[in-house]
Amino acid sequence: MKSCWDIKKECPFRGTDSVGAKCPAFAGRLSCWEFDWPGFHRAMPDGPEKDEWKRMMLDWCSKCKVRDSHGREVDCFLERLSA
Repeated sequence: MKSCWDIKKECPFRGTDSVGAKCPAFAGRLSCWEFDWPGFHRAMPDGPEKDEWKRMMLDWCSKCKVRDSHGREVDCFLERLSA
C-alpha cells in the first residue's frame, strides 16, 4: 500500500528525512489516515497554532488526493476533529 506522501506527489515532506519533520504523521512514518490527528490536536496547548492546525486539516485534508483512495478513513478523522 502506498503511503500518503507517495499518493500526494506535491507533499513537501516527500523524499526528505522523517526525523524532526513538522508533520507528525510523516515523522512517525505513518500515512495521514493512520495517524491520530484528533488526539494530536487535543494534546496541543490552546492558542493560535492549535487553531491553525485545525483550520488547515479541515480545509486541506478535505480536498487532498489521498481522500480519493482513503476517503472513509480521512472523513472519519475529519469528523472527529470537527466535533
